[in-house]
Amino acid sequence: MRIALVSAHYAPFAGGVESHVEEIAKRLAGHGETVEVLTHHDDPGLPDTEMLEGVLVRRHKVPVPSQHFGLSPAVWATLLRHRHRYDVVHAHGYHSAAPLAATMAGASPLVFTPHYHGTGHSPLRKAIHIPYRAAGAAIAARSQRIICVSRAEADLFLTHFPSARPRVTVIPNGVDLGRITAAQPFPDAGAVVVTGGRLQSYKQIDRIVEAVALTPPDLRLVVTGDGPERGALEALADERGVRERVRFIGRVETDLLYRWYASADVFCSMSSNEAMPVTILELLAAGARVVASDIPAHRDIRDRTKGAITLVPLDAEPEVLAGALGRALNESPAPTQQIPTWDEVTMRTLDVYRELTSAAVPV
Repeated sequence: MRIALVSAHYAPFAGGVESHVEEIAKRLAGHGETVEVLTHHDDPGLPDTEMLEGVLVRRHKVPVPSQHFGLSPAVWATLLRHRHRYDVVHAHGYHSAAPLAATMAGASPLVFTPHYHGTGHSPLRKAIHIPYRAAGAAIAARSQRIICVSRAEADLFLTHFPSARPRVTVIPNGVDLGRITAAQPFPDAGAVVVTGGRLQSYKQIDRIVEAVALTPPDLRLVVTGDGPERGALEALADERGVRERVRFIGRVETDLLYRWYASADVFCSMSSNEAMPVTILELLAAGARVVASDIPAHRDIRDRTKGAITLVPLDAEPEVLAGALGRALNESPAPTQQIPTWDEVTMRTLDVYRELTSAAVPV
């Protein structure tokens, strides 16, 4: 099968959508499918075309660079010119222009995974969401199948695009269980709380730093990933007198990241918007307890796990969050969880492709 995955970004760019696309792309290629990723880039150090783990990555330059609003007419042109070359086109990320390019090019059959948050993460992006919803409706209408990564995401998506209901299915995110369980914790790590990801304001990591300042001095906070909020978070740690207890490790290679996960007693996420956070699944697989904001995606995970997640209000005061972290640290080890693997996710996604290519499906 010839499969095109369309995404605003791809490796080495790091993010939840990008990780999802990369994990299924390399596994599809491993199953013998012909996989191409069509993506944007504005990094002159990256080649326009390269093979990564059996996947042909085609990068298209963006005339006006933008992390969120980058639009490359070349992606649309490639899909328009070669739309009959692919058996399936799978577009990812409602909160980018990539699925719109696939829709405008007339790609068919089209599978759409929105990774939908329902709103933007800044005043500008929230304002753009209102007129963009018409484009979202066009993408949803043109998609023969819509794959959501959680029941919570599907419910939110259908609130705004109810006519898509017959074509929506849920395939959750997964984890690389073998690499996670094989990771060795750092010796003498002590009491470790991990947080992080893409360091943006909606992740509310500042609330976690504020809470850590109210916890015993032997607790350490490890912040993974990078992003525009890093400087402000480092300054806040200095201001609260906990800079020596808060370690910003940035973007690190996966095996080292998994060692930090293996060392974590607790993972904390105070994010205000998520579809299905892979990092929580990975930390649960590593055996950590989780303290998370009370949002639909986190409730969805809590309802499918066995007492490993504590939810706190999204606007919890530092004292409340500090108390929740302290209680989680003092509890017994988290119960073993049955977390989907990326291999399982890939096979379920491939089943969707096969269904579409085995019979004509009306839009």
